[in-house]
Amino acid sequence: MFTGDYGYFDYKGNITGYTGQDYGGFAQYLYLAISLVVLAGLLMALRKISRERALKIVGFLGVFMTVLYIGKTVWESYYDITITGSFNTGLLPFDTCSLIMPAGLIAGFGKGKPQKICECWIATGGIVGGFATMLFLNAFFYYPFLSFGATYSMVWHFLMVFMGLLVLVCLRPPIRFSVVTDAFVFHLIASVVVIPVDFIFDFDFMLYRYLGHVPFFEGVATRLREAGFEFVNPIIMLILYFVVFAVIWLVAAMIKNRRTARGAA
Repeated sequence: MFTGDYGYFDYKGNITGYTGQDYGGFAQYLYLAISLVVLAGLLMALRKISRERALKIVGFLGVFMTVLYIGKTVWESYYDITITGSFNTGLLPFDTCSLIMPAGLIAGFGKGKPQKICECWIATGGIVGGFATMLFLNAFFYYPFLSFGATYSMVWHFLMVFMGLLVLVCLRPPIRFSVVTDAFVFHLIASVVVIPVDFIFDFDFMLYRYLGHVPFFEGVATRLREAGFEFVNPIIMLILYFVVFAVIWLVAAMIKNRRTARGAA
């Protein structure tokens, strides 16, 4: 792991000699190993708690992550403003992983249909977004393992996966395809806000304009923009989101069916 001369709360622009050495190296594997062990331990310990208690945990984590996000944004904005003289608009809460904040709050404290669709999103989109980032933690491009910037990202995406698995294990939603469609409703509602923001202000929140870092499809998005068909890119990304949500649902359904078959035997 990188052991240069820097402070834990130093901003990426102030950490000299670091060029992403912890990305894809020992630090990445250490984080994954610790996360998987802790996840397994937490789920084993909590697997028999009541639905009400599980919802309280989800709601508490929704509050905690909102406060954590605000703190991280203030911290990073201070350095952005003092170093560059401007606010980093990329810190706005429009990324896919930022949806865990409203989803957690509504699932934890809401009622009725809104609560249900947020539970479903956490159990699909939350797991997808969290686990994909845990595998390829982009924060390590800018921050070494032992820094606040990296810690924030490691904790954030770990909690996304934990909340999703907690919903599947403890809330035990019925394994029907409506879980996917309900989750996608929440995603579409967020997209109604994010897509115009992306096109008006030239952002790529939720990857709707450039499909950034999505293998193969990033190149497709580039060619479509060059041909004047950029409006197709959000449609492609929405389809990809739906597919990966369905994959998570399919895995959960297969596991549940296998357990049911074992119980019957």
